[in-house]
Amino acid sequence: MKYRNRIWIVLCFAGILLWQAPLQAQQKTEPPNIAVIARPRQDSILLRWAPATPMLWKMANQYGYTIKRYTILRKGQLLPVPEETLLTTRPLKPLPLPAWEGVVKKQEKYGAIAAQALYGEGFEVSAPQQHKGRDIMSIYHQAQELEARHSFMLLSADLSFEVACAAGLGYVDKQVRPDEKYLYRIFITGTPPEIKRDTGFVFTGYADAAPAPAPHGLEAQAVKTAVLLSWDKTMYERLFVGYIIERSENGGATYHAINQEPVINTSSAADTGRQQRFFRVDTVQLEQPLVYRIRGITSFGELSPPSDTVHITVAEELQARPSITGAGVVDGKVWVQWMMPPGKARITGFQVERAPAVNKPYLPLTKRLPAGDTAFTDNAPRSSNYYRIKAFTKDGQASFSLPYFVQLEDSLPPAPPAGLVGQVDDKGIVQLQWQPNQETDLYAYRVFRANDSTVEFVQVTKEPIKATRFTDTIEIKTLTREVYYKLVALDGHYNPSAFSPVLTLRRPDVVPPVPPAFTAQRSEVDGIYLQWQRSTSKDVARHELLRSTDTGWQPLLRVPVGDTLHAFTDTSAVPGRSYRYCVAAVDSSQLRSLSQPLTAARINMGSPAVKNALKAVIDREHKSIVLRWQVPADVTQLWLYKAIPGQPFRLYRTLEPGEKELEDTGGLFINTAYRYKMKVFRGTSGDSFFTETITVNY
Repeated sequence: MKYRNRIWIVLCFAGILLWQAPLQAQQKTEPPNIAVIARPRQDSILLRWAPATPMLWKMANQYGYTIKRYTILRKGQLLPVPEETLLTTRPLKPLPLPAWEGVVKKQEKYGAIAAQALYGEGFEVSAPQQHKGRDIMSIYHQAQELEARHSFMLLSADLSFEVACAAGLGYVDKQVRPDEKYLYRIFITGTPPEIKRDTGFVFTGYADAAPAPAPHGLEAQAVKTAVLLSWDKTMYERLFVGYIIERSENGGATYHAINQEPVINTSSAADTGRQQRFFRVDTVQLEQPLVYRIRGITSFGELSPPSDTVHITVAEELQARPSITGAGVVDGKVWVQWMMPPGKARITGFQVERAPAVNKPYLPLTKRLPAGDTAFTDNAPRSSNYYRIKAFTKDGQASFSLPYFVQLEDSLPPAPPAGLVGQVDDKGIVQLQWQPNQETDLYAYRVFRANDSTVEFVQVTKEPIKATRFTDTIEIKTLTREVYYKLVALDGHYNPSAFSPVLTLRRPDVVPPVPPAFTAQRSEVDGIYLQWQRSTSKDVARHELLRSTDTGWQPLLRVPVGDTLHAFTDTSAVPGRSYRYCVAAVDSSQLRSLSQPLTAARINMGSPAVKNALKAVIDREHKSIVLRWQVPADVTQLWLYKAIPGQPFRLYRTLEPGEKELEDTGGLFINTAYRYKMKVFRGTSGDSFFTETITVNY
């Protein structure tokens, strides 16, 4: 053909080997062999279809297509029997090669591509020249060539409905009525019985006619010397097969297309990794106001209405940055000077910014200063200041100078921290917090701790902390009940404040008090006499005297902390029985500790049978005291007790019942008072009694 060389040039514009048209996007999980869409108009219905595979397309070109129409609805009523109409009296096939001359003249690009795909001798996009035999590689390249022909044919048909009709992939049904709806059936004519034949269907009518919508979501972004255009591709991927980008240089008065070829979608709906937007870069002249819009192209070659417009001007990129040439302190104020190197970008103003540290956020000190300003005075500087200059352009670009540090002399410490509060949990975790200082140059805090408020506090912060809270860990299994904290604040020059007021925290009481201990016990006439030493713990709230019974320990006595009572006579004890006693110390947290248990018995002492039964006579000659007594006849045993001044009674002698007197010569001292008493045991019952105590002044 005389336009063959021109065809190869046109083929290169697509840049793809496989084309997945919007017709194919209508496919379901198991796509039909022939996909069909329709476009109703006022006087006709346009039909478009596409065979799903290259082999099916090749077969259809050989056998042609049959189109049948079934009238389903008329005037809104369902017909009892659909009316069948054969629209193709003979199979619909691509035009023969000579007839394509006229198509190519009208649709030069797409007609040439379609003709080459149908009748070209070769359609190798990048096929190698070797492997010309019937080997595997030759078969592979033949299959690849057929796939390329099929893809480029569908592309050409999508972009030109006239080409689609010439290629046997489009049809215009002009015998339609506006009050009817039709079901169209398209299938390959006369395929061999061994080949499965599929049918494409579409149901439509005049009521479905609607203009193509205008695309939405166009965005433009300036990138150096170009404009990056983008818009949503997923919203219209079933409607538009391509897009035309239009630009205006006169404020939107006139537009012209900037892309010679449509921007087309090369991914299918099933491609999960595809981009969600189209992107197109347009190289433009700087400082030129531009207006952009896009139009969609349907599978019937129709152009949609234009989208909303976007306005943009690509300005000269700001590459230079301001430079601070000097700064100093005068009368507590800081002056800053800067300069701006020359550049193509036009500076419209400056702004002075300040930060307390090089890695802290910079805050503006001024509104936008005129482009001619090169100096500024900070009337309220901090002790430490990092300054930088921000330069602006008309289009919003900005550049920054390097930071410049200025420090003021500072010898005034911050105020002592206030509002220190805290608490200690039962695991020894201390939570402290306090009110932040209001000084602008405050740097951090240090925390100090002590177990005694009168000793030197120890710092517990390894390094200054900037937060107004701190967590500490202390030992709680200790007899020291309180722990003390205080703070100091530091400014940027590490000037320390005075200490904050001391915070006193009480440790949780997890240590029981020191147990009490029994110091004496004896059986008396009234009962069992008990004496104990109280617990030495400071937080004891009370002491309890307990006696063991069959059901456990029962309290006999409760002594509050202010009472010094530490002895008790158990008058409820039954003579002849043994009892177990203990003393409990209970602290303010209701923790308790018990003394070692004590076993004691009440002895049945009876009552004196004879008054003045025991008498004494001093024998100076023999340096002795002679004791005589009179007791009942049924006495079985006698115990004589003696006490020296300041000591309790102790058993002195055990006597037989028949003895009537005793001479005491045991280390007597002149002018010393000795006391005596006798315990008398009677009969076999074990009853006993004490005689009255006598005192002998020797």
